[in-house]
Amino acid sequence: MITMKDIALEAGVSLATVSRVINKKDNVSAEVREKVERIILEQGYNPNNAARALAKKRTNTIGVVVNNLHDPFYHDLIRGFEDGVQNTSYKVIFCSVLGGDVDMKESYIKYLTNGVVDAVVLYGSYQSDENIVKYIRDTDLNYVMIENDIKELNCNKLLIDNYNGSIKAVEHLISMGHRDIAYICGNPNKKVFVERLNGYLNAMQNNNMHIEDGFMQYTTTDYHSGYEKMINLMNLKSKRPTAVLCADDAIASKAIMAAFDLGLRVPDDISIMGYDNQTVLPDKYRGPNITSIAQPLFEIGQESIQLLVDQLDNNKRNDYIRKIYDTYLVEGETVKSI
Repeated sequence: MITMKDIALEAGVSLATVSRVINKKDNVSAEVREKVERIILEQGYNPNNAARALAKKRTNTIGVVVNNLHDPFYHDLIRGFEDGVQNTSYKVIFCSVLGGDVDMKESYIKYLTNGVVDAVVLYGSYQSDENIVKYIRDTDLNYVMIENDIKELNCNKLLIDNYNGSIKAVEHLISMGHRDIAYICGNPNKKVFVERLNGYLNAMQNNNMHIEDGFMQYTTTDYHSGYEKMINLMNLKSKRPTAVLCADDAIASKAIMAAFDLGLRVPDDISIMGYDNQTVLPDKYRGPNITSIAQPLFEIGQESIQLLVDQLDNNKRNDYIRKIYDTYLVEGETVKSI
């Protein structure tokens, strides 16, 4: 008996692609559709029987893949995911990817999409996530991407306006009298940090602020390097900054520790600002509350789940949304007017 797997092998496509052809889905190229349909006809395969055999039992489970569940950044997001399934028939399972490990992420995605879940939420700000997202798309599952705006993919996208968030941060520092504003960048391979850097550069240019040599310090993938970069800034032989904007609060916490170790008072001697408004910081940080840019992470987590539940319950396959969430300033104790 000819099986759907036989059709897929002869056509050189995935089982999911054969399924989409059989079920008259839109997201298959005309060339591939024609090839699969021709092979089905030649082999005398019964698509109607195949469609019935393919019908999968609902699991009422949504899989969530994030880069590191232990990162304090995700606390509010996770609470939002959990709240999103309240009063529904669905449950959420979490997969944590340490260090943005692409192989681990691919392994989780293959596991989840093998009949384990009905839909997937992927928090992916790494450029390397593109192939993973395309794999999810080919499984024909509903999915939401958070903080990943791959242009050629038409799907649910929930994004944060990191660019304008950095502009708000710079303009806040300017409003406090600062003109010499340095920046400690984040991991250049992460979309969010690239956007935040561009926001800083744009805000400085639009406000006619000169960026002195050495004022832009680039970290590696490790927030600990924020300590070293702050030392570099304070040891500049030319003009030193009066304020330092950091790509996230973890970096800012290390910059503050470096300032303290140099005998500087924050914010009396140097103002330091972060991003993400993290309530829990690494290495048992005990410094002043960091002035920061916050994001509605709880709302994003909640709405991502609610969106998928609605699409699953109402059989919405191609009714995609793209939503951009605004950021807001949270004043702490690390910025002073000069």
